[in-house]
Amino acid sequence: MGLSKGYEGRLTLLLPGFIALLLAGFSANADEIIMKDGSRLLGKVVNENSGDAINFETSYAGVIKVKWAEVSELIVDEPVTVLLESGETRKMKSAKNTETGLQSSSESGVVETFSVGEVAQINPEPWRLGEGLNWSGNVNVVLKRERGNSDKDEYDADFATTFRRLENRLKFYGDYDREESNGDLTDDDWRLNGRYDRFVNKKFYYGGTLGLEHDRFADLRLRTMVGPLVGYEFYESQAMNLDAAVGPLWVKEDFYAAENDDYMGLGWMIDFDRFLIPDRVQFYHRQNGLLQFDDTDNLVWNAWTGFRFPIYAGIVATTEVKIEYDGGTPVGLDDTETTYNIKLGYQW
Repeated sequence: MGLSKGYEGRLTLLLPGFIALLLAGFSANADEIIMKDGSRLLGKVVNENSGDAINFETSYAGVIKVKWAEVSELIVDEPVTVLLESGETRKMKSAKNTETGLQSSSESGVVETFSVGEVAQINPEPWRLGEGLNWSGNVNVVLKRERGNSDKDEYDADFATTFRRLENRLKFYGDYDREESNGDLTDDDWRLNGRYDRFVNKKFYYGGTLGLEHDRFADLRLRTMVGPLVGYEFYESQAMNLDAAVGPLWVKEDFYAAENDDYMGLGWMIDFDRFLIPDRVQFYHRQNGLLQFDDTDNLVWNAWTGFRFPIYAGIVATTEVKIEYDGGTPVGLDDTETTYNIKLGYQW
């Protein structure tokens, strides 16, 4: 009996220390945010996509966005890389939000103070530091097959992909639509576009583009567009992207029945997307246009507007409205085509 009590007494003395040791070990492997209201968050700092907030991954709520304005102090287990708007980088071990700005301390104890607005990224992706390549994109398909009073088959597919380095970018886009009704072809069109961008600074770039289009039932055998462009990257992050480019294009059009043509025109491209609900609902709008210099009635305009719904492991569902207008369509054919799609695809 006495032995049992002695054992229990030693266990009682050891248990608090054991628990404290476990907690210390857990805390040592976690980053910590101390809020201005005194509350504390344990987790891990992940990529920051805006200078006024921290993306912080927790075990209980996933990745949350914490505003710098509400943070009193940030302490990290391993030094993180801070990318400034000037392009310079710093290694940070801790940061305090003071009245004079963000007070950063390195692992060696060097203290610097800079405004929150000077911070571009925390733990930026390697390509933002001039290292490596970032590859992103998506591919979608629509398959429809009807059998009954009428037999209909529809095959639609599209893709978009971007290869990004710090000063260079390649973008490609393509789509294909084909429909058959009772064995007769009723729709057959495709387009393919590629462009190269060379960034002069973080926002402004110049480059060139090449586009090909085919639409059998608009009498268009092949439209070729090529020319230089200049553009501006308003936003570039996971949360939101906005990019616009414009430039003169040389255009050559080959028709099945109408007379072939070639001319110079003004081309433009706009690409926008934004997560309305982080990682759940993304709105997007993309358009390109072409206006002939000496015949303003000859306008070609294509637009895609919709919502993406990420499902799991890159699989995404999409609802979309596609509008295609061609002011140069031969007489007797519709100059506007509107398509409503529900698509399933993969995004990376």
